[in-house]
Amino acid sequence: MRNYLLLCFQLPSIMIPTTEMKRETLSTPKLYFERWIMLWYLSMANLFSDWVCFSIAPVMNIAEEAYVGLHPSTLVSAFLAFNCCSTICEPAIVQKIGLRNAVVLGCVIMTLGCLIISGIPGLWSTSYGSLLVGTVFVGVAQPFFQCTPALLAANWFGANERTLATTIALQATQFGIAAAYIVGTNLVSNKAQLQDYFDVITLMTAFLLVGVVLHFKEKPPTPPSYSQQGKLDNMIVNTSIWEILSDIFVLFKTPGFVSALTSFVCSLTINVIVSEFFASMLLLQGHDQIFIGYAGALYQVMIVSGAVAVGYVVDQQKSYWSSNVACYAVTCMGLYSLSMAINRQMPLLTVLSVQVIGFFSGPIQGIAAETAVEITYPSDENTIVAVQQVFSNLMSAILVPVFHVLRDPYTHEYTASVNLIFILTVVCMVVHASFRPELKRSNIDRTNSEYALLKRDSLLSARAAR
Repeated sequence: MRNYLLLCFQLPSIMIPTTEMKRETLSTPKLYFERWIMLWYLSMANLFSDWVCFSIAPVMNIAEEAYVGLHPSTLVSAFLAFNCCSTICEPAIVQKIGLRNAVVLGCVIMTLGCLIISGIPGLWSTSYGSLLVGTVFVGVAQPFFQCTPALLAANWFGANERTLATTIALQATQFGIAAAYIVGTNLVSNKAQLQDYFDVITLMTAFLLVGVVLHFKEKPPTPPSYSQQGKLDNMIVNTSIWEILSDIFVLFKTPGFVSALTSFVCSLTINVIVSEFFASMLLLQGHDQIFIGYAGALYQVMIVSGAVAVGYVVDQQKSYWSSNVACYAVTCMGLYSLSMAINRQMPLLTVLSVQVIGFFSGPIQGIAAETAVEITYPSDENTIVAVQQVFSNLMSAILVPVFHVLRDPYTHEYTASVNLIFILTVVCMVVHASFRPELKRSNIDRTNSEYALLKRDSLLSARAAR
């Protein structure tokens, strides 16, 4: 009876935890601005890493002339292979040194990679060897940016902003590829200008490194959501590789995780392959370099636009499953249309089909990342995205050369290659549609019931013990 009366008197303060009052401080102008600054830094790091990866894809005819024996797909495959190796180690490193230090470390490695590519005046200039080694360095650095968006979103953003924040940071890589298409095709018109091109990238990554060192922060003073506060209260930090491997094994046992993983892999693989070979497709249809640059950049903009638009809807409606099914369906139609356009030499339809693919395949990646976090809550967001990135990069590293090999040996058209991606996308859509996710994290944020209950039980136990 005593405990019951105590509960009645304490109920108002218990059902609205002190975290809720602290959480309101995130709406202050300073913190509101600060969280978007953190997102901007992480997005820019992702942007530059993919810019380096695809830097010569839009000007591959000039690069092949400058570096005998080079094909852009070689650089992409090397980038992705070393990216996978780094991604395997990234969760343990992030849990050991924290988000801020991990991002700073990634920026340092990326800047060193860009410096190796561009060279130092009087010591060395860009060569095939420096281009390959520098690209490997940037591939090693990228996981510290590309695996951490969901962690940053959980640390800094509220329940109705996380998917959008994760999507923006993940899809910033597309702006990097867009920069490669725009800057590369306009700045590089001969072999000599390749050096200036790489110098520009190196200077920009150096400025980003300085900004990250000075301004990037781990997290705000108080958690932005109930689910994040509850997770922090009960968090166990694993720094051993074996503990993290055990956590990964648990992820795969969670119903629906494989479905979310498949969607993430499918979306990223489509975007990597189209970004790599879009210039080749258009060159075969008679387009000039400038047109290819703007068309390729537009494709990246369409990816980001679709991701942001659909991500905003998903944040408000929590429609993870239905939104992805719709995006899958239109992406499949776009791939079928692209195959037909290439086969029948229809340049306009080729460009339009690629833009449709970009707008509807882009959102799948961000939604899949947040779906995996939702259904495995309270698992570590960084580890989840790291697992997704490993499988995505492995699949991309395998399919990039396969896509190139499957082109017609006489006409060099990519009809058979696109058909393969179309079939794989249909399979992934069926896998995704077969599972309806349970949104554990959103349910806690919506009702606050679990966190309030934990606080209530803790308070009653403490008072009863007196």
